Amino acid sequence: SLGWTQWGLGLFVLLGFVPLLLIFYNDLKYSETKNKPKIFIWAWLSFLVWNSITSYWIYHSTLFGAIAAIFFSSLFMASVFWLAMFVWKKAGLRIGLISFVSFWLSFELLFMNSQISWPWLILGNAFANNISLVQWYEFVGHLGGSLWVLMINVLIFLIVKDLIFNKERSSCLKKSVFLAIVFLIPITYSFIRYYTYVERLNPVDIIVIQPNIDPYNEKFARPASEQISDMISLMNSKADENVDFVVAPETAMPTGMWEDEINDDKNIKSLRSFLSAYPNANIIIGADTRSIYWNGKNKTETARRLGKTEDFYDLYNTALMIDTSLDVQIYHKSKLVPGVEMMPYPKVLGFLGDFAVDLGGMSGSHGVQKERTVFIRKNDEIKTAAAICYESVYGEFFAEFVKNGALFMCIITNDGWWENTPGHRQHKSFASLRAIETRRSIARSANTGISCFVNQRGDILQATNWWQKDVIRAEINLNNKLTIYTKYGDFLARMSLVISGLLLLVLLSRMLMKYKPEETNKL
Repeated sequence: SLGWTQWGLGLFVLLGFVPLLLIFYNDLKYSETKNKPKIFIWAWLSFLVWNSITSYWIYHSTLFGAIAAIFFSSLFMASVFWLAMFVWKKAGLRIGLISFVSFWLSFELLFMNSQISWPWLILGNAFANNISLVQWYEFVGHLGGSLWVLMINVLIFLIVKDLIFNKERSSCLKKSVFLAIVFLIPITYSFIRYYTYVERLNPVDIIVIQPNIDPYNEKFARPASEQISDMISLMNSKADENVDFVVAPETAMPTGMWEDEINDDKNIKSLRSFLSAYPNANIIIGADTRSIYWNGKNKTETARRLGKTEDFYDLYNTALMIDTSLDVQIYHKSKLVPGVEMMPYPKVLGFLGDFAVDLGGMSGSHGVQKERTVFIRKNDEIKTAAAICYESVYGEFFAEFVKNGALFMCIITNDGWWENTPGHRQHKSFASLRAIETRRSIARSANTGISCFVNQRGDILQATNWWQKDVIRAEINLNNKLTIYTKYGDFLARMSLVISGLLLLVLLSRMLMKYKPEETNKL
């Protein structure tokens, strides 16, 4: 749990699994009654404590969501650990430890891409406040960091096991040398890369606003026009003829505007009026939007009926890019928060709909889109994109914006739901990992929470304070080069998925070969 604090204690995660591995080894070696559920119970309790300490703050927005996230995440983790230990028991120490590493990495990949994903506790995220240690994420991403964590845990376990149980000091020395190599090579590269990385000077001038509107008592009760007026005042306090982009937070316009009538919206007109004084600027801003399906034609699975008519519509958590023209560019958030913006696996879990909480002013499952849309500024074709809130926690998903041409990135969010807890600080720190993975500068606008800029090596710049109205301005550099991670994503985790499948097939075949058909006659 220490790795998820703001104190930069990520290295402690390199020891996190060692006690559990030692408990299992001791039980397997010395216990007279094998095949007990003890290892699962120990694992589940351990992961329950870890999940609770690091994710308790979810309860500020939804008690049910907090319980579900903590319970199921720890349950899945314990199940993965138990499965690896089962393989260990059946196939021996070496195959068991390989299975542990491979199964866990596969679990993280599958869990992140499921409808019930909770990616906060990906092991590689533990170094979000230790960016000088993980500059190599530009090659393998945060799941590559998870692999590193797992390998070091296994090596430390083997060394401790030999010292405590086997008294094999010569073997310990060899493993210690290998551990030092695995530990030091990535860190040495990272320090060199961190202190020698130089951004190519290619700046854009950006204003980021933090309007600090109370999401519980003000945001969806106060007239949107008043909120927009306050935001424009913040923009004007920093704007001049040199500004290129202004970034405002998620759902800054909570009016549910119809997308086919977007140019008629009075708040859009107000923002265009602001831009008339700064014609080179573009505004990137969050909004609640709706799209209509007349007579239900081409409606999606998430569409809902419009009153008692035959028409349907979708709700979206949307990012808009606005300029002085009538062409509003639109992106719909597509990584939705389970139980908040969408009901996962509705055919199975639909009965839980009454427990879902609304964090965007709209209830029910939101619509999504398949592509990661990039915004293009018309006068010079500079490309950017906006990851909305939860989307910034998914490394490969975030990298798709960059792969599609974004030269710098925006993150727009509303972290006030979690109040003054570690949640908003953790969320901010993950932006550093995204910057390293893609080598893109980031402008981060939070309604409240922490707004900031992030440079291409992951440094947080001009961070605002919690629960404070503020506006910041900076020049950040563009980059058109693609990192290995941007090109190939979580390739190591996909390889582990194949290895996991092969390991399970081999185990199954061995178990079937040992099975004697004649024994069935005794039943």
